[in-house]
Amino acid sequence: MNQAFNRIFWGYLFVLIEIHIIVIDILADPVGYYLIFSGITMLLKNFPIAHKARKLSFALIFISIPSVFIQQNAGINQLEQLSFLSGWSLYMIVLDLVKLILVFYIFQLIMTIVHKHADDGLLWIVLITIIISFIMEIVFLILLWSLRKVHHES
Repeated sequence: MNQAFNRIFWGYLFVLIEIHIIVIDILADPVGYYLIFSGITMLLKNFPIAHKARKLSFALIFISIPSVFIQQNAGINQLEQLSFLSGWSLYMIVLDLVKLILVFYIFQLIMTIVHKHADDGLLWIVLITIIISFIMEIVFLILLWSLRKVHHES
């Protein structure tokens, strides 16, 4: 189990950090999702609940390929040039939603593992983390909803 969570950790680190050389992200998201996929696959035998997370991480390997070539953490100047409903912004919204669903499935897996090993302290940390991340996602959705009223004036 140590090796599986080690892969999941490094996979998420690859997804989180962007280091671009010219136009290519050297810590490519598809590689990160492959590491997450392989870590979840290692847990699948003992925890069948990991099946959905495995499928989603496999899909993200391919869905995230375009993110290798375009910087996701764009600065303010680059964000001003993008239309809110451009192809790239819609792609990023869909990618973020799929990533959020993957996190949900991984948290379900973690909850199952914690229950199996009966570690109440870890259970509370996981529950608090889930609640905080859910609140952050709601705040993000409210922000997106409020931005629809902003008019760009040149």
